[in-house]
Order: sequence, then structure tokens, then C-alpha cells
Amino acid sequence: MSGKTKRTPMSSVDKAWFEMDSATNLMIINGLMWFDGKVDFELFTHILENRFIERYERFRQRVVTGADGRLYWEQDPHFDLRAHVRRVALPEPRTQESLQTLVSSIINEPLDRRKPLWRFFLVEDVEGGTALFGRIHHCIGDGIALIRVLLDMTSADREESLRLMPHPSMTTERQRRGLLGAALHSVRGLAHTSVDLGKTLVSQTLLTLEDPSHPAMIARSLGLVSAASAAILAKLLLLPPDRPTVFKGELSAIKRVVWSQPLDLAKIKEIGRAFDATINDVLVAAVAGALRDYMLHVHDDPNAGNINAMVPVNLRPLDRAGELGNQFALVYLPLAISLPDPVARLKATKQAMDVLKQSPEPFLVYQILGVIGNLPLDIARQATTWFSTKASAVLTNVPGPRQQIYFAGLPLRRLMFWVPQSGEISTGISIISYNGIVMLGLMVDDNLVKEPQIIMDRFAHQFDLLAAHARQHNRRDDAGRQTIPITQEESNAATVATATVATATAPTFQA
Repeated sequence: MSGKTKRTPMSSVDKAWFEMDSATNLMIINGLMWFDGKVDFELFTHILENRFIERYERFRQRVVTGADGRLYWEQDPHFDLRAHVRRVALPEPRTQESLQTLVSSIINEPLDRRKPLWRFFLVEDVEGGTALFGRIHHCIGDGIALIRVLLDMTSADREESLRLMPHPSMTTERQRRGLLGAALHSVRGLAHTSVDLGKTLVSQTLLTLEDPSHPAMIARSLGLVSAASAAILAKLLLLPPDRPTVFKGELSAIKRVVWSQPLDLAKIKEIGRAFDATINDVLVAAVAGALRDYMLHVHDDPNAGNINAMVPVNLRPLDRAGELGNQFALVYLPLAISLPDPVARLKATKQAMDVLKQSPEPFLVYQILGVIGNLPLDIARQATTWFSTKASAVLTNVPGPRQQIYFAGLPLRRLMFWVPQSGEISTGISIISYNGIVMLGLMVDDNLVKEPQIIMDRFAHQFDLLAAHARQHNRRDDAGRQTIPITQEESNAATVATATVATATAPTFQA
């Protein structure tokens, strides 16, 4: 290694994600942002340069192998922004289906490992506006970190979003420097806003523990580091592979993505209040119902038993929300697809989620993932595949800003992302909230799930069912009568779901 070449060792956890790439599952987080109006391409590249590349050194770095066999981050000596950005026009008829087809074609392409592991596509003529499609490898960061990176290119104020960049029409270097200085000053002025956004992201993840500020200290204080690690591995040895369904089978190298229409977050909160459930409880229950409906559509039997999803548990402290890297663990969550009643599914989901939130095991899972990252590549991949057989999907929820935000003076209309899958998992389920709406995204294997849009449609239908039950529940409350009781069947179902979580919570290697 040259003395002039700066290299930073890659962490064992990030290395694990880097080496999970396979021919059938790429470890790339994909995100899509819709804007009202046309984004100027020159202005777009200028924003990337000043608020993405200059703010985060990692996006100029490539992954290299040192003489000691370890992986390192190293400055790309041939870095050229033009190799990472592309301008495309949405083909006719320029519908949502056209955009889904375009994005699906791109996600099947691996990133060039000779360069920094990210790319952006500016897609024009999208619903009268512009879409920004980004791809960032999971080894650079987890969903919380990467959403924060994207938000750093935006502002909660239209004028501020314009002041954060030099105007492309400025021709003299002096003018350019003057505006750039003002832009950097504005960036510093927004530091507190960015921190607040980061805290919001961390505090609302699907399964964030109550105080993740010192995970190692908490684990040690519980006296569980060695004993619980052994217990988790013992549970894994006893946990069988997830049962055969339409979501399990031989994978192809072709993925497809779809997304739902926006849902009203206020409506979801109303459902949660009616049944003393959280927003995430309602979302996960609706996902389970949509998967059940799809199984019935393709003549699969959801009543034969529940399936497991891998769910991330955030371990990032609130004051480190803006750091890159992977700081989360994963656990198994049973999806109550076997329950035909939507309220019973919601209650079973809530009980299962409550068990996971109180568990100390995610801290230990994170440590085990670091061990996997230090194993020889062949053994690490075998371990990844073995763990992945015990789940049928990856399910994650990354909340976006609660208010309207702007990019280059244009309002961000919607925000979507897709979680990758590793090993033998075929389905990625991603939920994101932004400015009072919630959207669901699916990434599926084309060999197994032929009609993913049906799942999207049934997701919205499940909310309609839950909303109708919530209204009935509230009318009974308003009339002064007893609220809807939990039936014996629902109680039994919730007990079974809780028991499944208690024996299944284990390290998994998926985001």
C-alpha cells in the first residue's frame, strides 16, 4: 500500500453485508423520490457534489483488499461523478407501470465494484414532474443512515433549498465561490434541523429499543453476553426452515418492484387508537393480510400456519443518527397470515411486536453478525443461506420527515425505498411514511411472485377492513357499551404468535 494512499478498515458488520451479494440477491438499497416540476440536470449534479460527495467521504471511496486480506475503504483515484449519474426519460405511456418497469430493469444490475458503490438516475417526464432513483450498497450504511443522507440534500424550506447551492448560471469563479460560501453557511445553519430529522428517523423505526444509547453497556449489565449468545444459537438449531409457500422456492436473477398508492397516516392512527395498537402494529397486520389474500388468489393455503419475516431492530444512538455504516440487528417476526379476521391479526401482531421490543437479544445478534463478517467467505455465505431459510420475507419500516420538504426549490411529493434480501429470501417489504402519508413497496423474485400488484391492492383493502372495524368499535364506545372483547380464538392465536416469537428471536443477516 502506498504511503500516500489513505485506507480505512471496513468494519466486520459492513463486510458481512458487502459479501452477501449473490447472483440472485444484490445487497443494494434502492430509493425513489418524486418531485413536482422539472429538476435541472446540471443543478442536480451540483447538489450531489456539494451535499452528498463533499459531506460524506465514503461516496468517493471504493472497496479494496489489502495485503493482509482485509477489506478497506480507499479513495478512488479515478473518481468521476459522470460515472455515477445518468439522465433518462420515462418511456411512453409514462404511467406508474412504466416507471415500475424502468426501475425493475435497473435494480437487476450490480454496481461496479471498481468504483464507489452508488449510482443515481434522474428520470424525467414522471407524472408531470421528475423522479430521482438512487442505489447505494448496503455495506455503506443501513436504511436509517441512507435515508438521512438523501434528506441532507433537501430542506424543509423552499428558499433554503435554493440557497444551499451555487446558481448554475454564475460564470466567474469569484461569483461561484461567493455563492458556495453562502451555501455552506446555510448548511451549517441547518445542522440542528438535520439532527432533529435524524432523531425522528431513529425514534420511529419498526422496532427501536427504548434507550439504544449504550447497547454494549446494557447487554453487559444484564449479564447476558455469553449466556444469551449460546441461548440464541440453541434456538436457531431448533427453529425449522419457514414452511413452503408461494414465497419460498428457487430464485431467479430477476427482481421486480411495485409500490402502493399513498395511505392517510391519520387514518392509520385512528385504527391504532381504536385497538390500543401502534402505527407499526397496524402496518404489519395489514401486510400480513395482504400476503394472505395473495396466497388465496394463487391457491396457496395460508391457513396451514404463519410465516416469518426478518425485522430490523435499530441500535443507533440518537446522537449518531447521521453516521454511515450498519448499526442494527435482526429478529424473526411471525406474520399472522393464518388468521382470517383482520382484528384478530392486529391483536396477534401487537402481542408479537411487544415481545420483540422487550427483548435484549438484538444487542447480541449484532455481535454475532460481526463474527460472521470475520468468517471465511464460503463459510459466511453458508451461514447466511442457512439463516435465510427460516424466513420468507424481509420487513422494514423507515419513517421519513413529517413535514413537506424541498429539493432545489421543488416540493418532494412522495418517497419510496426497497430493502434487499439475502440468501434464499424472495420478498422484501418496505414501509415508509412522509408528510402525513404511508406507502408500501415490494421487491419480489419474478420466478415466485408473478402478480405483485395484487399484494399492493390488497394492502389498501386491509386498511379499509380495519378502518370499518375501528368505526364499529368506536361507535360502541361512544354508546357507552363494552368494547369488542377478544374472542377465545383470537386469544389462542395471539398466545401462539407470542410463543413463536419467544422461541424464534434469533440473529439473521438481512436488512
